[in-house]
Amino acid sequence: MKQKAEQKNKSNTIEYLNNFLRQNEKALLFISLGLSVLFGLLLFNLRISEGGDDSTYIIRAYDLIKEGKYPSYQGPLYPMFLSVIIALTGIKIGILKFTSLLFMAAFFILFHRAFRQRVEPIVLYPVLLFLSVNSYLLYFASQTYSEAMFLAELAGFFLVFFKHIDHEDKSLKDSRKALMIIATGALILTLTRTIGLGVVIAVTLYFVLNKEYKKAGIFIAFFIAFLGIWLMLKGAVWGFESSQGSSQATSLIYKNPYDFSQGKETFTGYLGRFVDNSNLYISKHFLKILGFRSANSIKYNSLYTVIFYLFFIFTFITIFKKNRYLLFTGIFIIVFTGITFISLQKIWDQYRLIIPIVPFTAVFLFSGLVELFRKKQFVRFGFIVPVLFSLTIILSAGQSFKKIDLMTLRSNINGNKFKGYTDDWANYLKMAEYVGEHLDKNSFVACRKPNMARLYAGGKKFYGIYRFNTTNPDSLLNRLKKRHVTHIIMANLRKNPRVNNGLTINTVKRYMAYIVQKYPKTFILQYKTGKSEPAYLFRIDYSRKKK
Repeated sequence: MKQKAEQKNKSNTIEYLNNFLRQNEKALLFISLGLSVLFGLLLFNLRISEGGDDSTYIIRAYDLIKEGKYPSYQGPLYPMFLSVIIALTGIKIGILKFTSLLFMAAFFILFHRAFRQRVEPIVLYPVLLFLSVNSYLLYFASQTYSEAMFLAELAGFFLVFFKHIDHEDKSLKDSRKALMIIATGALILTLTRTIGLGVVIAVTLYFVLNKEYKKAGIFIAFFIAFLGIWLMLKGAVWGFESSQGSSQATSLIYKNPYDFSQGKETFTGYLGRFVDNSNLYISKHFLKILGFRSANSIKYNSLYTVIFYLFFIFTFITIFKKNRYLLFTGIFIIVFTGITFISLQKIWDQYRLIIPIVPFTAVFLFSGLVELFRKKQFVRFGFIVPVLFSLTIILSAGQSFKKIDLMTLRSNINGNKFKGYTDDWANYLKMAEYVGEHLDKNSFVACRKPNMARLYAGGKKFYGIYRFNTTNPDSLLNRLKKRHVTHIIMANLRKNPRVNNGLTINTVKRYMAYIVQKYPKTFILQYKTGKSEPAYLFRIDYSRKKK
């Protein structure tokens, strides 16, 4: 009896904290929401990201307003949303970025509503606090990437689907309205980001695992019907030529998205992608996000990846019949990571690709940790749970404090658009600004990051050189001539953004080099910006081509 009493007291750590957190739910929600807004503002970034996708979303929104062009390639809904803001205010980068902060706040509210009373308070509130001070997540609260909008939509979708699970004992007839709403949510997610299609697979798998085959069929039928309606509306307005994700999908089937000459990926190559991406995104990026690895760490450790997968399997088995909400969460994580890790080439290596599942993965794994320390052999160590959760929050907050740069933010607010960029990017963007101010309207300039350059050139269009599949100088030169390119920017953009080691993104340099080997007088230097890591503007003289 004495031994049982001692064991019960030791297990009370988790139950005591559950009761305490349950009694202070409102305060904890406001604290996490307040911290997320506070850190979002402290970390606010007014600069266009070097990644390029954020400027691309803005340009596609602008082209939709000005030229009526359908925003294809990436999901169309986010550029469509931005186009409404641009129509009202013009291209005001600060306003566009602030909408992401609002989306992030909406995510916190919807995420809380989705998981409240569906997972234990000792899981939910540490996760909310961890997210509210996490610089990796909050980076997207001040960027015109689609992540903030997608996260808010995902949280809303989980809330809707969880409400269906609450009443899944209803008759099939009574469930049709809910299935229609779920299918609508799945379509919205798919049109925001192509990976959103994963929720269709996740919902279907959930129904199949629960032997609700008719529900699965009705849900899929609704989704296909709604997608068909969308495609018909799109076709009526924009025609049937542009299709979301077609160009994106094409690049994914090749071994190298920038060099198609390497050929298409093989079956073993896709398996290799899964292994490589698992190591990159789990043992490197996910542990960074949790705060357990340095932000500057570039290495990965396969052992951490194996431990992650083993613990994930343990959690999935543990909650399979215990918690239907976590079961669906686990299925969603499996589908999302499976699609991401298999389809994407290792070269991408961007943590933003897993950001949408980080909150859900944290809830899932934190729940598994609580279940682990409820087992008889570990119950006496229950105090480890709050220690680990607290450590994650403290480490995340510490990383965020290190990234706060109010002086740069102040300079950006005061009109210094280049403050905060490294020399390579500052010089490149200054060159884009020069092009917008000094070249005539008939000029057409080629460069590596055309959409980013366009924003700094007052809307002037650029021609993008991302890749080329030939080394023939005549073909390369004719490609520019046919598109009426008059100038070309050659910059020194670093391969490793953190270090100026002389290694640069050399796509444009190689392009020009092949031409210069045969036609050395084709490119005439017109302007240079910067001393360290300069950018060069060359005028193209097609008349100097040798006969």
